[in-house]
Amino acid sequence: MNLTRRAPQLGIAACLAVLVVIIAPYVLLPQSAGTGLALYYDAGFFGPQLVGVFAAVGIVVLGAGLGERSDPVTVAGAALVIGLFMTLMSVEWVVAVSPEDITGITTQDWLAYHRWLVLACSALSAVAAGLYARALGVL
Repeated sequence: MNLTRRAPQLGIAACLAVLVVIIAPYVLLPQSAGTGLALYYDAGFFGPQLVGVFAAVGIVVLGAGLGERSDPVTVAGAALVIGLFMTLMSVEWVVAVSPEDITGITTQDWLAYHRWLVLACSALSAVAAGLYARALGVL
């Protein structure tokens, strides 16, 4: 397996997953949950909106490395920093959200796992960027 190709592909997929997971409550929850969802997303200093911005940037960066439009070592370093920042911001948000914030939004149980899924996808993007850097011999 060519890790210099697979790792950026995994990173792009993880960043796309972050975006999909962040957008999912807006699409899947009823409109009556809007106020509670706003409080949920505003918890913490960073919030998932900024994580989503970093995920979008990560897609562009990893795409440039995958398409060999930029120096692979620079791309691997930038992707690793982006992935680590996404993960740290997700951790901060997960810690800041209280269980009462979630139960007040809706009775749907899947929302209780939503923040953990954001964290897992963010961590996967950091792992993929680390694998990419390791495959290039940077780490």
